[in-house]
Amino acid sequence: MDSNHQSNYKLNKTEKKLLRKQIKARHTLLRHEGIETVSYATQSLVVANGGLGNGVSRKQLLPVLEKCGPVDALLMPPNKPYSFVRYRTAEDSQKAYVTLNGKEILDDLGQKILLYLNFVEKAQWKEVGLQALPPGLMVVKEIISPEDEKMLLESINWAEDTDNQNVQKSLKHRRVKHFGYEFRYENNNVDRGRPLPGGLPDPCDSILEKWLKE
Repeated sequence: MDSNHQSNYKLNKTEKKLLRKQIKARHTLLRHEGIETVSYATQSLVVANGGLGNGVSRKQLLPVLEKCGPVDALLMPPNKPYSFVRYRTAEDSQKAYVTLNGKEILDDLGQKILLYLNFVEKAQWKEVGLQALPPGLMVVKEIISPEDEKMLLESINWAEDTDNQNVQKSLKHRRVKHFGYEFRYENNNVDRGRPLPGGLPDPCDSILEKWLKE
C-alpha cells in the first residue's frame, strides 16, 4: 500500500497489521542484509519470506509472481529467506506489490508462509566467498554415490517410535532425525556426554568401511 493511498484512506485492523509486518520486513532486510528498499514503484521487488532459506522453491514462487505480469528475472540467493523479482514494467511490479503483500503460500512441507514485498532499485546479492577450512578438515566431492544415497534414505524410518533411540523433530521448514548425538540448535553444538543409544543406521557400516579403504 503506497503512502499517497494511506494519507487519504483510513486503514482497517487487518491492513494495519499487514503494514506493520511489511515495515518490519523492510527494516530486517536493511539491518541484516544491507538491502535498501525505496518508497516509489520500480520494476524490481524484494520478496521477504519468499526464499530458498524459508523452504520456498522457484517452482512454487514463480507462478504466484507471474499472475501479476511477465517476470523478467527471479533471483533466489542460496540459504536466504528472501528473493528478488524484476517485472517487465513498473506497472506490473506495482500490481504485485498491492496484490501479493500478505499473500499466503505453502512451503516444501506444506506449511503456511506469508510474503511481504518492497520495492528496490536493483535486484542483486553479493556472492559469498569460499572460506578456508579448519585444520585437518578435508572435503571429498561426490563421496556418496547415488546408490549409497538411496540406501541411506531408505534406512530412515520416519514412522517408527524413536523416543528411546534417535531424536526426531519437526522444525519450521524441515524434518530432522539425529544419530550419534543430538544437535542442539540453541547453541549449534552437541552434548558429548549424552550420546544417543540408537547408533547409526546399518548401511553406514558398509559405507564407512569402503571409505576407509579408499
